[in-house]
Formats: sequence, structure tokens, C-alpha cells
Amino acid sequence: MGEHRDSVTAVGQALLARLVELEPNDPEVWSEARAEAHNAFSQHARAVVADQTGSAWLATLAAHPNTTVRTIAISALGSGRDPAHQPILVQALSDPAATVVQAALEGLTAKSSDEVFDLLVALLNDEDGDRAWLGRAAAQRIAETSDPRRLDVLADALGQLHHCAAHDITRALSRAGERRVAPVLIEHLRHRRPGRFAAAEVLGNLRVAEATGPLIGVLRESDDIQALPVLEALGKLEALEAAPAIAALLDRSSPDVREGALLALNRIGGPLTTPAALKATDDVHPVVRARAFRVLARHGDHRALGRLAAACDGRHVHAALTGLVRLADDSVAPTVVRVLMTTDERRVRKLAGRILARIGTRHHLPSHSPDPLVRRVIVWIIGQHADPASLWMLTTAITDEDELVRSRAAAALGRITHAKTLPLLTEALRDPRPRVRANAATALGRTAPPGLRSLLADALVDSHPAVRSAAAAAIPST
Repeated sequence: MGEHRDSVTAVGQALLARLVELEPNDPEVWSEARAEAHNAFSQHARAVVADQTGSAWLATLAAHPNTTVRTIAISALGSGRDPAHQPILVQALSDPAATVVQAALEGLTAKSSDEVFDLLVALLNDEDGDRAWLGRAAAQRIAETSDPRRLDVLADALGQLHHCAAHDITRALSRAGERRVAPVLIEHLRHRRPGRFAAAEVLGNLRVAEATGPLIGVLRESDDIQALPVLEALGKLEALEAAPAIAALLDRSSPDVREGALLALNRIGGPLTTPAALKATDDVHPVVRARAFRVLARHGDHRALGRLAAACDGRHVHAALTGLVRLADDSVAPTVVRVLMTTDERRVRKLAGRILARIGTRHHLPSHSPDPLVRRVIVWIIGQHADPASLWMLTTAITDEDELVRSRAAAALGRITHAKTLPLLTEALRDPRPRVRANAATALGRTAPPGLRSLLADALVDSHPAVRSAAAAAIPST
């Protein structure tokens, strides 16, 4: 036992002596040798902290005259959040060296943070330029406490923000989800306090509708990048009255702000969204143009038809077709058919099919295509229309060389009431592929011709379970 204690102390003291020896007179001087000594001592400290002898040794170093040594010792003692080490960390919060205080803050438990709440508040609001960066760790610890004042303290600190704690305070207030802090945050907006942009983010996350007016005021006075959290907040609030101020930002020099404006308008909607997005489709920045087409896809009205149709020939085809699915205007049918016949992308082909199915323009559909992928979509569209006038196309499709074309043709025939469908479906029950036979059985069940059970007699004992199941389901129970 004594040998172990001596070994821990001896190794540690040797590493400590080397580190202190290499400490420069000028703190800004950082040599490779000192960095190596620093890392070696830090690793040893963290390795021995769980040991009783090691932790006792580190406790003595918490009062070492060298700042770097104290910092490493406190950091190691706090690494395991051991309650036995918490009193040492609490005492270190009053250390004159900011690095030691930072190490102590990182190791505090929630219980210890409760006990030193007022000191944490003082550290959060410390305006000393050399120590202001401690506010971030102080904010993190305050957020973990159970003190009923914690959210009010954080909300108030956001207004006087002079350090890098904005992100941590914003996250803590947003996660808490308590709207009682909203009045303080709105005051930060109205009085244009330094943390107003962080306050805007919280107000958006909390969906505080009363903040809309102050947010619009801040937006109009914001520089380019500063406008982003305000835009996001107004978007989350779906503040229709903010649309004019947001649309005006499409003339800003920053593409990030122009895209942020489009994102906000996309959430808000309203009559200004379509003209704003149409304007942005001519933006010089490709990211902004892409965003504009996505906005038109969601909100564009009849004014966007021409632009969306034109975009079907370019890189924004997917967004353009998404918008055309929603608008479903017959005038774009020739364009969409051309896309269907020429695209190599599955999702684009699927969207084109959905559009043609919705607008119901039978006369625009080609009667045949050498590409089976296109033929599958055409037959699916015909099935959605369920128009007896398309029966002649299905007559050809039910004998197509492609299994899925035949399968979809069988399904489409089940949606059409016509005397010619019965022989076509009866023949399809003898198709070599079980998918086609199963769809034919289901289609016959939909059309319910006389003698259905007799027609499905072979399908009921088919070698494939899917066909037998479809046939059984097609026969109504008595």
C-alpha cells in the first residue's frame, strides 16, 4: 500500500516538476515541450483521481502557487463529479485565475450549483473583459439548478449579454418552455439590448405571438446576419403581418438573409409569398434560387405555373413538379408528359405520373413507350382515371412483356365497368407471374361479374399463396 502511494506521488511529482520548470515567464509563449509536459501531467491527474491517494494528492495541488497546476488539479477533481471533491471545487470558484474558476465550474454538480447560486449569478454577469467568458459555464450550471430564480436570472442576463453565453442561455430557456420569461425578453427587443437577437430566438421557440410587433421592429433595423434569428422567430410564429418586412429582405446583399427570408415566408404563407418567391427564382445565388422554387412548390398559385413549368427542364425539376402536383392545371400536361418520357429519375417520373393522374388529360398520354418504366406509369395513370375510353390501351398493356405493366393493367381493368374487361381479366388469371394473377383476381372481385366463384375456381387453388389469398378475398362472404 505504501509502495503504491509512493509510486503515485513520485510519478506525479516528477511530471509536476517538469511542467513547472517549463512554465514560461510570458504566458503567451507556448513551446512544444511545454505542451507535452502539460498533456502528460493532465493525463496522469485524471488517471489517479479515482484513487484515494491520488485524489488526496490532487487536493493539495488545488492550492499550488502555479496557476496551470491548480487548473489541472481542479479539472481532474471535477471530472468524475464526485461529491467528496465538491467542496474543493466550490472553494476554487473564488480563485483569482479565470482558468481555475472555469475548471471548477465544469465539475460542479447540480446540488453544489444550488448551494452557490448567487456566486454563479455574479460570474454570469461579470463584465470584466478577462473573465466575461466564464459566463458560458456559469449559465450552464445555473440552468441545472433547482433554484426558482434560475430562468428569470438567465432571461435578464440575456439583455446585458457581453460574453459568449447566448447559445447556452437560449437553449436553457427554450428547453424549459416557460413563457413567463417572455415579458423580459420582449423588453430586450423593445430597448434594443445587446442580447435581443438571442431573445428573438427564444421567443420564436416559445411561440410567443405577442412578440411579433417588437420582432418586426428589430428586423427592420438589423444588419444582414443579425436578421437571421429574427427571421426564424417570425417564421415559427407564422406572423402574417411580418410578411412585408420579410419580403423586403430579398434585396439584401447577403444570400443567407435572402434564403432566410424565403424560409420564413414559406412557414408564414399569405398573398406576398408567391410574388416574393417568383422574384427570387431569378436570384444570382443558386441556393436562393433553389429555395425559391421549393417555396413556390408549397405556396405558388396560378401565377407560378409558367415558372414551374419552365423549371421542369432544369435542375429544379423535382421542386417544380411538386408544385404542379398541387396546382394540377391542364395547361402543363404537355410539359409533364415530356418530363415523363425523358427523365431517368424515379422520383421525377413518379411525380409526373401523379400530375397527369390528377389533371385527367387522357389525350396527352402517349399510347406506347419503348421504356417499360414509362409504360408502368402510363398504365397506372389510366387506372386512376378509370375511363372506359382507355380500354384499348389496357388491352395492349395486359399482354405487355413487362410483368409490372401487366400487373398494373389488371388492376386498372378492375376500375373500369365495360363488357370487354371480363375476358381480359379471365385471361390474366392464367398469366405466368403470380403478381399478375393476384391483381386479376382482385380486379374481378371489384367488377363482380356473374359466376365469380366459378371464374376464380383455379385461382382459389393456385400454387402461389398470394393468388389464393387474393381470390378468396375477392369472393364476397355470404
